[in-house]
This record gives sequence, C-alpha cells and structure tokens, in this order.
Amino acid sequence: MKKTIILAASIFASVNSFASDVLSCDYAKAPLSKDPASQMVQMGKANVEFDGKSFKAYRSDGSFTFTPPLTTPSNGMLILDDKTKVFAAASDKSSFAISDRIAKTTEQWANCTIINKEPAKPEKVESWKYRNLTTSEKKAVESAIRDQLKDPDSAKFKHSKFVSNGKGAYCGLVNSKNSYGGYAGDTPFMVMIINNKNPHAGVIALGGDSSAQTATITVCRDNGYF
Repeated sequence: MKKTIILAASIFASVNSFASDVLSCDYAKAPLSKDPASQMVQMGKANVEFDGKSFKAYRSDGSFTFTPPLTTPSNGMLILDDKTKVFAAASDKSSFAISDRIAKTTEQWANCTIINKEPAKPEKVESWKYRNLTTSEKKAVESAIRDQLKDPDSAKFKHSKFVSNGKGAYCGLVNSKNSYGGYAGDTPFMVMIINNKNPHAGVIALGGDSSAQTATITVCRDNGYF
C-alpha cells in the first residue's frame, strides 16, 4: 500500500477491548519446522483473550500480539494464513498458535483454562437501519480505497450495507495484490461517506499491522458492521 492510514485519536479513544474470554495458558516457543512441537521451549504462563474470532496473545515477558479474524474452520480449529503468518485457535479454547514464516518461529499457548469470562457483547441495536450503498456511493468508496493501494486495479471489494445511524462511518473489506504480486487477503477499511449530489469518501483506516486491523474491526463492529 502507498501508505497506511491510522485511525484518528478520537476514534481510538472510543474503542474498548473487545468482549472476550480471558484464558491462562502454558506459553512456549520454537524455531519454525515441520515438527515444532518437539522443539518447544516452555517459557511459563501467559494469558490469551479470545472473542471467538480474534485473539490477543500475551507472552511471558509481557509483550503481546493481536490477530486478524480467523475465518477458516479446520478439524476443530479456526485458521488464517496471510502468507507471512499462520494463526490458529482451537474451537474449545484449549490452545492457540502463531507461526511466523519471516521470523521463522512458532509460538504456542496450550493447556488453556478460562480465568475470567467477560460479559458477551450485546447484539446489534435493533434501531439501527441498514441499506445498500447507492451506485455513486460505492464508486466513491472504491475510488478512495484504490488510491491507497499498491495495485489498485487488482482490488476486490466485499461491501457491507450502510448503517444509517452508525455515526457516519462505512466499513468493508478489500483484497489486493501486495509488493510480491500475491493477494494479501481481506483487509478491513473504514471510510467516511459524504453524501451530496456527488458523493465522495474519505479514508479513515486501511490496513496496517495486526493490532491496527483489529482496532479497525472493533470500531466497525461498534458501529454495526461485520
């Protein structure tokens, strides 16, 4: 992407941690290999926060990492492969893993038990009203996002319905080719649609690292999307 648009501070200020289960796990790390489990070095206890789609995994040194939403069910696991990393979460919340092809490491959070269950996130407010984007609005959104991409002609969009009282923001997903010529996977974006005789859109958030994308998704969900 030509540049990463970061969420405005005022929007970040409104984001709370996503509703999730907090789990205590055994944290271990190993060089990435065909059989990383045999080389796992136990590094103590560490917590994981899991909302059923994404997880925030802490390490024993206090650092942490966010994951994008895991979308592919496979043998009791939720999986996401973004070509640089593979993220996995057991559907029973017993284990989590991240394999990093660039750093050539595998991290694992195993034997997890729930230590604090946060209240479930409320369902979308019934008073929210949804409508399809007009042709002009959709064109404005796609034009604004394409302007930020390395390969704008490769962009493939997944549009949401516009939330009429979602504070004016609009969220969707875009998949486009990266510097290596491969598709990077669905990336969340948030724009502000200005409606007049000739609608146009301003980009608020697009891409970034996993924590920035998680923050974008959280704000979008708070506004009735995803």
